[in-house]
This record gives sequence, C-alpha cells and structure tokens, in this order.
Amino acid sequence: MTIKKTTKSLLSSVFISRIRNSGESSIASGTVKDRDIAGTSQAVKNLLMSKNSSSSGNDKESDLIFPNILCVDLEEAPLTDQVSNLLRVTSAEKSSSSKTNVLKIPSFNTKIPFDISLRSKELSRERKAKHVYNKNSLSRRFAKIYRDSAHKLGTEVTFGAFDRVAEEMSGREYNAMIGVNLELAERSHDLEYALDHIGKAFELLKSMRDRGFSVEERVYGPLLDYLISMDMVEEFHSFKDVIREANPPSVERLGYYEMLLWIQLGDGEKIEELCGTIDGNNGESLSILQENYLLALCKKGQKDHLQRVLDIVDITNVHTSNLLANIFGCLGRFSLDSVATKLLWELRQSDEGVKNVSDLISMYSTCTPNLMVEDAILKFNKLHKELDVMPSSTSYEKLVKYLCDSNEVVTALDVVEKMGEADLIISADILRSVLHAVDEVLEFNLVRRIHSIMCTKSVKPNSENFRSIIRLCTRIRDFEGAYNMLGNLKNFNLEPNSSMFNCILAGYFREKNVSSALMVVEQMKDAGVKPDSITFGYLINNCSREDAITKYYTEMKQAGVQATKRVYMSLIDAYAASGQFEKAKQVLLDPDVPARNQDELKSVLISALASHGRRADALSIYEEMKKAECHVDPKSIISLIEYSDSKGDLSTLVQLADDLQDDTSWIDGFFRMILFAVRNKKSSSILDLLKQNKVRLSKVNIHAEYHFDEVFWAIAETEPSDVKLGKDLLRFMKEELGFVPSRKCLDFLLHACVNAKDMDIGLLVWKEYQSAALPCNVLSFLRQATLVSPSRFVLLASGDTEGAKKLVSKIPKDDEDVKHIIAESQIVYSYSRTPKKKKSKQRTTVSPTK
Repeated sequence: MTIKKTTKSLLSSVFISRIRNSGESSIASGTVKDRDIAGTSQAVKNLLMSKNSSSSGNDKESDLIFPNILCVDLEEAPLTDQVSNLLRVTSAEKSSSSKTNVLKIPSFNTKIPFDISLRSKELSRERKAKHVYNKNSLSRRFAKIYRDSAHKLGTEVTFGAFDRVAEEMSGREYNAMIGVNLELAERSHDLEYALDHIGKAFELLKSMRDRGFSVEERVYGPLLDYLISMDMVEEFHSFKDVIREANPPSVERLGYYEMLLWIQLGDGEKIEELCGTIDGNNGESLSILQENYLLALCKKGQKDHLQRVLDIVDITNVHTSNLLANIFGCLGRFSLDSVATKLLWELRQSDEGVKNVSDLISMYSTCTPNLMVEDAILKFNKLHKELDVMPSSTSYEKLVKYLCDSNEVVTALDVVEKMGEADLIISADILRSVLHAVDEVLEFNLVRRIHSIMCTKSVKPNSENFRSIIRLCTRIRDFEGAYNMLGNLKNFNLEPNSSMFNCILAGYFREKNVSSALMVVEQMKDAGVKPDSITFGYLINNCSREDAITKYYTEMKQAGVQATKRVYMSLIDAYAASGQFEKAKQVLLDPDVPARNQDELKSVLISALASHGRRADALSIYEEMKKAECHVDPKSIISLIEYSDSKGDLSTLVQLADDLQDDTSWIDGFFRMILFAVRNKKSSSILDLLKQNKVRLSKVNIHAEYHFDEVFWAIAETEPSDVKLGKDLLRFMKEELGFVPSRKCLDFLLHACVNAKDMDIGLLVWKEYQSAALPCNVLSFLRQATLVSPSRFVLLASGDTEGAKKLVSKIPKDDEDVKHIIAESQIVYSYSRTPKKKKSKQRTTVSPTK
C-alpha cells in the first residue's frame, strides 16, 4: 500500500498523457468481422517477409537472420510454428553479436520481471477466482505465443510486431494479448514496466472498439480490478469510457466496478450518493444497475451501507438469485439474525420469494464465521421450523457441501440419510461432494455406508460417482464390493466404462496381484469395454520384462489406441525398472512424442533413472536441461536428492535444493537433504544450512515445524544416535525460529537418548515436555512401535532405578500394552542385570574346589 500511495500521482500523470495521445498510435481502425487464428498466419507471413525485404541491402545478413523461415511454406505452416521459428532464429542470432539486429532485439540477459504484483494479495486471489481469460484453446495458444515472444524478443519488439498484423487479428487474439499485458503488469515490481503494459492494454481496447469488436467482462473485469486496487481513479474512468463505447449493454455492469472503486478508496460520500439511487419503495423490481450496486456492497462486506439500503428496499423486488444469495451470505458473515429473519419472512409471504427461502436459509446458516457445524445445523433446522418451510434438495445440497468442506463427513452422511427419509432426490453433485470429502480425510471405510445409501434411497448417481466409489473400494481392498458396484450399474441405467475397470486394475497392481489385474482386462473385453490409453499405461508400467513391455505397446497400437503422455511415462518407468536404461532414454526419441511433452518426459526420465540406481545419468540429463533453461518438474529434482549415494557430496544436494523455486517443493527438498546428512554422518553442516535459510524457514505457509519431526526420527533411528545434534536442533527451533517443539520431536529425541544412554540430555528433553505444556504421554507412538514414557527408560538405562520406580508408579496400568511394555523394559534395563551379577559370584566361589 505504501508503494501504491506514493506513486499514484506519477501513474496518473504519465498514464493520462498516454491516453490523450493514444489516438495517434491506435493499432488499427475500421470494422472487421471476427476471424479465425489462421487468418493471422498470412499476416505474420507478410510481416516476416517485409522484415526480410527491408534488409535487401545485405542478402547474406538476411539469410543469416531468417534461414529457416524462408525455407518453410508460410501458407501451410500454422502460426505457432512460424513464430516458434522466429524465436529459434533469434536465439541462434544471440551467438552472433557482430551481425546487425534486424528486429532490434533487446539483450536476452534482460529478463521480464515475474515477481509479486503491485496490487494487494487478497484482491489478486479474489480476482483469479472470478475471472478466466482464455477459455478457448486457440486463445490459450495465442497467449502463449505472445508471452514467449515477449520473453525472447522483448515486449517492445513483440508489441510492435503484432501491431503490424493487427488488421488480421480477431477479437480472440486481442483478448489474449490484453490478458498477457495485464499479467505482466501485475507480476512486476517495476513501476514504469507495469505502467507501460497497462498502456498497451488500453491501446488494444481502443483498437477493439474502433474495429467494432465487443469487449466482454471476462476481459475488462480483471483490468478494472487492477486499476481499482491501485487507486487509479482517472485511469479507471478512461478505461470505463472505452469499454462503454465498445459494449453499450455493459453500462449497468460497470456500475458494479464503480461502486467497488469508491469502496476501495473509502469515499463514503460517493458510496452514499450511489446508494441513494436505489429506491425500493416504488413497487417495481430493482434495475440491473441498482442490483449491481447492492452486489458490490455485499462482496466488500459494507455492513452499515447494506443495512441502510435493505431498510428501504423491498426484498421481494430482488429477483436475481445470485444477488439474494450474496445478501444472505453477507448477513450471515456479520451474524445479523434479526435482519435476516425479517427479510426471510417477507420472502416467505410473497408468491415468488417463497421458492428461494429454503436455499437462502442454507446460505445464511453456513456463512456465519467460527460457527460449530452442530450450531449451523441447529440454525438451519430452527429457521425452517420458524418459517414453516420444508428444506429443499438444493438447500440440503448446500448444507452437505458446507459439512464436507469442514471435513465433517460423517455428519454430512447423516444429512444425506435424512434427505432419503424425506424422499428428496440425492443428486450426483451431493454424492460427488461426499466422495471427495471421504478421499480428503482418508476415511475410506465410509464408502460402504455410501453404497448402502445408494441401494436404499432416492439417489441419482452418474458414472463418475460409480468410478469414485469403485476406486474407494479398492483402497480398502474390498474388490468384491468394487465388482458389486459394477453389477449395480444396470439398476441406474448406466453402462460400465474403461475408467471403472481401470480403478480395479490399478487396485490389484497396487496390491501386487498381477494375475487378478490381468483378469480385469479380460473382464473388460467380455463386458464390451475397450481398453484405453490409461489401461495400457497401467499394464506397461507394471511390466518387469522387456518383451512384455513390447507386447502391450504393440497391442495398444493394433487396437488403434493413441499413445498419450501417460503411456510414454509408463514406458520410461517400465524400461528403467527392468534395467533397460538405454531403452528408457530412447522413448524421448520417438518421432510421435509431441515436442510440448519433451520437458515433462525428461523430468520423468530423471526420476526413473535416479530411483533405479543411475543417479549419475539422471544428474547429467538434469544439468543439460538446466543449461538449456528447460522446465524441470520439482519432483524430479527432489528424487535426485532422495536417491543420493551415501558417499555423495552434500554441496551438490544443497545446490539441487536451491534450484527448487516454490516454497512447497523447496521445503520438501531441503529437509530430504537434511535427512541425508543425518543418516550418512554428514551432520557438521546442518546447523549452518538451517541458519542460512532461517528467513525462508520462518515463513508461515511452509509449516517447517512438521518437517523437523522427521529429522528427530532420523536421529533416533541412526546408530549411534547423535543426541548432541538433536539438542542443538531443539535450541535452534525454539530460539531462532520461535517454534514450540512437538510431542513427536521430544519423543524421538528421548528415544535417541535411550539408545545413547545419555541421561543428561534426556533429562533436559524431559523438561521440555513441561515447558511446552505437554502432559505425560502414557503410550506415545505405540503404532510406530516406539517407547512408552521414554523418560522412565532413560532413567532405567542410566541406572537410576529409584527414579524409575517413582515415575512408573504414576503411569496408569489399565492398558495391557502399557503393562507389557513396562514389564519388558524392566527385564531389559533392570532385572536382567541382577542374575548376571549373582551368576558371576557363584563362578568365583566354586572354581577353587574344581
């Protein structure tokens, strides 16, 4: 916000001057109908040929700059290939700096800044959730071409190049270019750079208007959001004027953004002025403009303004369901029970409004923050009873989704069963929400309950629901249940498909039951279901011999199934697993492999080679990709760290971890490197590495404290246990990072103290339980076969039997496992010593007689 306020005047003055002069630099004029992207190919051809002819004074130089472009048939080649050729040629020209730069390409060392945007983060997240630029695949491809061109050639040259072919561009390409310019502005920290791209977006909008193209909200909405977040008032109105001229019906919708602008600026006078235009006492429905003003108040949580407007508006005059939902959602967020109840009664008493009452009750009940799910259900039921309204299927659907999002899956199933008892339709969307939640919370056994509901209630499932249920059945090894679901398909007039069989196939392979997996393929054929690329991918991926891989790949081709990226990945993994590493590498040389998949497949090859003992080859491929500035999947980099040779150099792993850019991947790779150092006795540098990355480890979003649990576990299982390192790590966590050590950390470190028989550090760790307010844990990690009450074992192992007796007297004995472990520990650490001493004394006394 500081940057925003201090630069606002500069933004306004420079930008406005550009807008005033933009008429002289408009891209094109006239009215042309929307054209396909192929039309741009001819324009690009003309552009490239004109560039070539412009350098006719130096033919040798021209051939050097455009050798490949002049050889291709520009009439036949698609736009993507033509621009790609241009990008490759310019890359080659980089190495020949003495040649004349025909396109005046800027230095390739100057990278386009891709950093945090100038606007606030919360608005960025909201905007991305609302708007999608390029739903059409052609627009996505064009946007990628434009973005890649800007990265290689520089934005000025790229914009100028596409300016020359503007007359051949359709509205689709304009939209893509506007989207890319906004994206570059948002991500940049450079004020002038951001301003320049917003100016280009404005010129593109004017050109669209002049050529008669309509500007849709999915294009102008993000632009206005950006200007609003930057407090750019004059610029906002300039954009708004152009948009209104290009799309006259958008006038009412632009009112929504105008209200957002005054809310952002905190201009109460302007907000009240717009609210004053909302007159709800005329007995007529609200206008679209008025509803948009109301919607903006709801979206931004303007509690006071919204309440004042609702006092004068007849809620029955609001007929837009989206606005009604937003109103009651906003009332729920502020817990305005009296206002919500009043409005619900008004709707209840109207002929039209009563239809929405149940849905609005559900919306209101589930939007109250910090409300326990039990209270939300109570409010849901109470309001329905008070208003004498029966819950609808859609209101139940909203409630079920709310419960699933809260991970209250069992409660959600209770609601679904209640729907069945009320003879309401249980839709496929409801089932999808429940099944997804079951998958998220890993409560796979609940699939049996879902199956029971489907067999007895008014359920309308779809094929995707069945696929999910079959997959969940295989996760609990209930293959009989999975086949029963296939048999139940006919009861719902559904047919089995390959994805359902593939779930069972994958389940058997996961259980290493190859014979049953192969039987699934035969059952598919018997059911008249053709195996697809995923089926063959599973079959190939689970082959252990080269001839079997070849067999299934040949069958796939003969069946007319197209090889997909997944199939090529399976080939790489299968060849690597069978020791055919050269064959794995040759998969990338297949002419049928799309060029766009090369980087991803190379990443898979890196992981496959690393995980099967060929780390040197994997590292070599990685270095080649890195040198060529290719994208490498972070998982592949992590695999290079994970499968490092025990004698490997720690500095190489440090560099690999540094190559991981996003925080989620980095934290995973970084701690795998730390684990490698602990397990391979290379712990001398661990504290230095942690201190060097202290700032990044302190980030809230990466949850570094959980990764320390694994480090302490590694210390505990390593022989001999490096308890000093554990003590230093504990101090670092507390003093440097401000973390409170978890019970796992302390339990593992105490276990390490037992192994090392280090009573001093063990007692220090025991004190940490108290300072961390952790109660005595009777049976910590029994499932992981760890120790119960580790402190007691430290005392026994160090010989302090009296202290151990005092502590053991405090441990509850009502658990058989606890009693067994205590007895075993006494035998190991205490009682076993006494017989040895007695036996030794007897030996010394009888030996002379012998």
